[in-house]
Amino acid sequence: MSQGTAGGEGAPQVLPEGKERQRKRRRRKKKESKTRLVRSNLLLPEAEVEKSKRTVLASNRLKTTKYTVLSFLPKNLFEQFHRLANVYFVFIALLNFVPAVNAFQPELALAPVLFILAVTAIKDLWEDYSRYRSDKEINHMECLVYSRNEKKYISRYWKEVKVGDFVQLRCNEIIPADILLLSSSDPDGLCHIETANLDGETNLKQRQVVRRFLELHYFETKQNPDQLLSAELEEIT
Repeated sequence: MSQGTAGGEGAPQVLPEGKERQRKRRRRKKKESKTRLVRSNLLLPEAEVEKSKRTVLASNRLKTTKYTVLSFLPKNLFEQFHRLANVYFVFIALLNFVPAVNAFQPELALAPVLFILAVTAIKDLWEDYSRYRSDKEINHMECLVYSRNEKKYISRYWKEVKVGDFVQLRCNEIIPADILLLSSSDPDGLCHIETANLDGETNLKQRQVVRRFLELHYFETKQNPDQLLSAELEEIT
């Protein structure tokens, strides 16, 4: 009996079919969550036309501001009173309105606190306005987007770019969007992107054309994305 027990402990455990299926489903869900499907605006299956109209996708409009005209005052005061120092000084100033404990005039106690709150609010307003001007400048930068109606690349603002548009990038151009590289003027399908972080650090990164799109030479064949995609759609899918 002791030998049989030892042999049973050393044997590999076999999971029930139900648990094994659950594990496989979890793995599939993880893989599906990591993948992202992007459909072209040029070639859209007829069955997906109505579905795409119902789907609301995020625009490419850049917005880094925190406040609006209506929300500035309450939101800024809410953020300032999250600092314990401001709450402490306001509490001390309010105590001076109680006759039993006041040390000097209540107006004099409130003046420094109100001055600090006002200066901080003006500083936050100026910084937010600077972000607004920067966002407006980037949103109104022009880029080349392929138009199916005109059969050529036309100039548009970056804020007007939609998911699935074909954008032609040029050298030393700022790219305020997530771009999927489908073709490059480089023979090996490479491009180099310089990224800049908030701390001022710049990195030069290398990107390559998506697999199975290496045969699509936009610049050499001078064909539009309409013709190239229709010719290679079956092979890629």
